[in-house]
Amino acid sequence: MQIRGRRLPTVWLAGGLIVVVVIVLVAVLTLSPGGPVLGQSFTIGYVDMARAVGAHPRRQASERALQEFFQAKQREFQQRTKGMNAVQRQELDRQLQQQFISKREELIGGLDKDIRSAVEKVAQERGVGIVLDRNVVLYGGTDLTDAVIAKLSGK
Repeated sequence: MQIRGRRLPTVWLAGGLIVVVVIVLVAVLTLSPGGPVLGQSFTIGYVDMARAVGAHPRRQASERALQEFFQAKQREFQQRTKGMNAVQRQELDRQLQQQFISKREELIGGLDKDIRSAVEKVAQERGVGIVLDRNVVLYGGTDLTDAVIAKLSGK
């Protein structure tokens, strides 16, 4: 390439291009709104999800409802299988198991939604940028479990 009649080496052009790209990247990262940027830190928190589920105010009621549903499906299976062959029994068993799985997801999934909402609120209140399950944290982080349980129980 030539500038003002002089030929510039390709190395100089490539080096200049790299410098411009680096300057643009630094400007974008330091001026971007929201989220941590270069030179800033963020806080990582964790929640013991098993403990949070165990402390959920509706856990016992959900488990009781699921147990009652299971017992009702067992009675239904026993009544409907009279006179059925093995293939029909197996198909009915599969259908009833699928209904149980759906009911479990409905009941337990509602608890999970509540916990995730509480985790999000606690994290925002405490300025925590990332929240992990306790099972994946080997060292460090801020334990948010008690605050999440308190949020769930309305304290």
